Amino acid sequence: MTFFLFNLLNGLQLSMLIFLMAIGLTVIFGLMDILNLAHGAFYMAGAYFGYVVFQGTGSFWIALAVAPLLPLVLGFLLQYFVLQPLIDRGRSAHLDMALLTFGLLFFTIGLIDLIFFETLGLTFMSIDKPAGLGSYVDIGTFYPAYRLFIIAVGLIVALIVWLILERTVVGAVVRAGVDDREMVRAMGVNVYVVFASVFALGCGLAGLAGVIAGAELSINISMGVQILIPTLVVVVLGGLGSVKGCFFGSLIVGMTETLSQAYVPALALFATYLILAAMLIFRPQGFFGRTPKSV
Repeated sequence: MTFFLFNLLNGLQLSMLIFLMAIGLTVIFGLMDILNLAHGAFYMAGAYFGYVVFQGTGSFWIALAVAPLLPLVLGFLLQYFVLQPLIDRGRSAHLDMALLTFGLLFFTIGLIDLIFFETLGLTFMSIDKPAGLGSYVDIGTFYPAYRLFIIAVGLIVALIVWLILERTVVGAVVRAGVDDREMVRAMGVNVYVVFASVFALGCGLAGLAGVIAGAELSINISMGVQILIPTLVVVVLGGLGSVKGCFFGSLIVGMTETLSQAYVPALALFATYLILAAMLIFRPQGFFGRTPKSV
């Protein structure tokens, strides 16, 4: 029972870390129709910048507050000045956006490798856990306090994002801007700024996930690609643009990866992809995605 509880919590912790990545991507892709394959780059940017801030200040909390601002600003600039002109071209730009953002991911990997490895000689780094979160908590089994912190952050972010998109004027403007951009523009709303802000917030959440992961996992140049694949799986499972779907998709991926590694290691490498294949066959719009309209 203790072994099961420990792995159940590990699965929940991994699920919440993936959710922090996937929620930005699912909103960007589902509501704005942008496949941002550079999302892993913003995750890396948050982790590496968080490491720099931590080394300069010695404070995890300052790093957690400051580091996500870099991917947030970079995300705004990328969307407003680079991706928006492609969006205005319509559906023919989808491949261009995918190739561009995928190229940006590997450009970021190369740039970080040049700065941190080739110049500074750093390979694997980490951010020290803050005081009080580096210990273990007795909850029927001794469990790392920091992993409980990750779970709490994921749940809080899920609630906040859902409330913003579903219960505020901002969320209504975002959804309306996707469905009828000209109508929203006629109301005096700068749709381009709204879209760029949503894109930036998604990138900022990826950066937040990077900082949090930097204190639990190692910071390295492959981390952006490693997290991107399960994130894309979550987006497909949950359904485009659905916060609820993203949350449940993250739970499925995180729990499947963790429990399969614990109980059936031979299935660990492909269990998640079996679920993905079944979803694409039987419900391609995802659990909570919108069914495509017939033309």
